[in-house]
Amino acid sequence: MSPSQEIGATIPNDTAHAVSVTLPTWEATVGYEEGEEWVVSKMKSGYPRFFIHGIIQELSKNIETKYGREGEKAMIFPSYKVAKRCRDFIKRYSQSGNNVRILQLSTPPPMNEDERSFIIESNIGVCFFHEEEWPIAKQYWQHSGEGISSRMGEYLLRELFQKEKTTRKLATLKQELQVQRIQRKSPSLSKSFSSTQEEVDNEYFAFIEQKFGRVLDLKFALEAKRALRRRICGKADKSRNQIEELEKSKRGKSLSETDVYLLPSGMNAIFTAHQALLQLFPNRESVCFGFPYVDTLNILKKWGPGVLFLGFGDDKSLDELEEKLQSNSISIAGLFCECPSNPLLKTPNLKRIRSLADKYDFVVVVDETVGNFLNIHVLPYADMVVSSLTKVFSGDSNVMAGSLILNPKSSKYTQLKHYFTTEFEDIFWAEDALYLERNSRDFTERSIKIDQTTLETVELFTKSPLISKVYYPTLSASKSYYDNIKTANGGYGGLFSILFHDPNDAICFFNTIQLHKGPSLGTNFTLACPYAILAHYQELDEIAQWGVDRNLIRISVGLEDKDVLLETLQLGLDKAAAQHT
Repeated sequence: MSPSQEIGATIPNDTAHAVSVTLPTWEATVGYEEGEEWVVSKMKSGYPRFFIHGIIQELSKNIETKYGREGEKAMIFPSYKVAKRCRDFIKRYSQSGNNVRILQLSTPPPMNEDERSFIIESNIGVCFFHEEEWPIAKQYWQHSGEGISSRMGEYLLRELFQKEKTTRKLATLKQELQVQRIQRKSPSLSKSFSSTQEEVDNEYFAFIEQKFGRVLDLKFALEAKRALRRRICGKADKSRNQIEELEKSKRGKSLSETDVYLLPSGMNAIFTAHQALLQLFPNRESVCFGFPYVDTLNILKKWGPGVLFLGFGDDKSLDELEEKLQSNSISIAGLFCECPSNPLLKTPNLKRIRSLADKYDFVVVVDETVGNFLNIHVLPYADMVVSSLTKVFSGDSNVMAGSLILNPKSSKYTQLKHYFTTEFEDIFWAEDALYLERNSRDFTERSIKIDQTTLETVELFTKSPLISKVYYPTLSASKSYYDNIKTANGGYGGLFSILFHDPNDAICFFNTIQLHKGPSLGTNFTLACPYAILAHYQELDEIAQWGVDRNLIRISVGLEDKDVLLETLQLGLDKAAAQHT
């Protein structure tokens, strides 16, 4: 199926729980950021931390109608503890947030073995606040990444407000199926009933499968989570080539699946890591090293005593940090960095960062989403490794998830492990785990193909006279730092960014290419966006000082036939070039 060019259409096409959304032109992206009706009114979907899914909106309205007070809005979270954090955030940033309250709701557990296939007990926290506080609550939803997923919303809507109707329908269906089988297949009523009961049950559960879109029975959710932790553990804990010496020099136990934590989004993994540091080192600031994805910096700014932002993420930045540490002008709890960074694809000097962390006693948190743990091995240099499993690990762009790994060889491991043992709450929804486990089974094969295609795609743009710069680990001044952590069989990832000499060429190229266009990355299909416009529209002048141009285009390469993809991109370049003839 060809990529939709319809504003607001889901990406992938016709996907109920899609992660991305179509913004097919540069003008539509600007219109979305400016809230123009011709764009906003057509949005059927959106990135889940920014756009609250229609199913969740319907659930919220039902809860507001049944439990809300006049002028109140509701925001739904997967537990009371999460709702409490949202309440605290609203109170902190609102002038009149003292009236925020929390309602706890539950759905019943399965009553028998059969029901375990499609019934699961859930406990949620609903944060009620005055409608004036909605923008603040929405900030919490976006930054923390721990709102309920659309699949959880779908389940809650059915269990809390539609169950009686659904139960009657299913009971009637089962009776009808029994009668039909009995009448059609056997002259003997008693014999027929005993011989067709299994068929009736099979058809009944087939209806459940089709109606509610189950990938697997819900009773396998715990096994799916265990499989995911083991899969991540196996990929993330391999000693190879350049880093083998460092691995040998470290003492302690190897990584275990119990050191891998699953979360509802990659941003929630970062949020969770930061929450841990706030508890362990409450009076220390954080360092954001390198220009990060927007919400990472928001988390470090809005929670805790402050953040030192070293936006260039280069050796001079490390010099500046070391000076401050030597002079005792700063005491930091942790340093957060991306490896490589999004969207400039810079790789930090993790070896030097690790040395500084050991000397000055702070925690290193590395987000390896863009590189992914098949291509790079960052665990020896980090105390915590976070990742968005929404991206290439899943690939299908139909489920949100994140992971956090504790390094068992870290000097901070005992403190961190105690915190997670006592404080960590599993809020990763069961159905999402089932989808993610299925999606990620061929993660390795997909990653290899994407890496190979991307190398040739990058070459296409480096040869074009229209392009002023291509951002990719192989072309960066920090390439040696990437190569130091690159695995033996790893590549350089599927993400790159391009900058045209002429901004009009960038617009023409973007509007011409017949590809999926919208937020996210790491998808099984190539996905493009005018990154600065989409992620930083309100601060374009500010981000320019960190080397992020307002006309930057980011491209995430997928699994399409390489020649077809190159032809598609070349057509876009040709159309842009034709403007000058």
